[in-house]
Amino acid sequence: MTATPITIASDRVSRLILLAALILGAIYLLDDFGIGAPYPLNVIIKAGGVVLLGVYALKQGRLWLGLSLLAGSAGDAFLALEPTQQALGILAFAIGHLIYIGLFADQLRRKGNRGLPGYLATGVIIVFGALMLVALQPHFGELRIAASIYNGIILVMVALALIGRAPKLAVIGALLFLVSDAVLAWRMFAGMLDWAGPVVWVCYFGGQACIALGLSHPEDSARN
Repeated sequence: MTATPITIASDRVSRLILLAALILGAIYLLDDFGIGAPYPLNVIIKAGGVVLLGVYALKQGRLWLGLSLLAGSAGDAFLALEPTQQALGILAFAIGHLIYIGLFADQLRRKGNRGLPGYLATGVIIVFGALMLVALQPHFGELRIAASIYNGIILVMVALALIGRAPKLAVIGALLFLVSDAVLAWRMFAGMLDWAGPVVWVCYFGGQACIALGLSHPEDSARN
């Protein structure tokens, strides 16, 4: 099966929405260098970029994809609040990832699997996730159950992306999301990697953007 090329919506409004999302994402990156917007404006900027990605997906007729991105934006807002609402943030992201799981599972059902390479890559990811989960258990505290379940949801999402024949851009997005969450977990729960804020944001926002574009392909217009 040949790879399906990724296209971006040709209408002007959709392109402007996408451009505005990328601009907000870039602006929020400055927050990690100490020159970001003051609170609570920084919360609006952080969530706003992903909100616009959700609006972009909805405008392409991708209801579930749009809802997943909007759930992610809610997670962004909860984690940026002062004080941080970690439990609500984890819940919002988990809802978004559960929708992603459904979308990637649909890709697998309709297009088939990638064969041995996909299963081998999935095996590596699962081993990585399991080792990280064990290492972080002492740091989760009261969120141990919630964080562990969330970790499992992330791994299932990435596994389905790797096994199925989802657009490559969407697969890259899922992997970027995994990197972002792994680094964020060490930073948030273990108090390590304080320098990694820009890495977390670039991988996270890049992952959301890649999934939004990858799963907005015209051939899936009636599916997502």
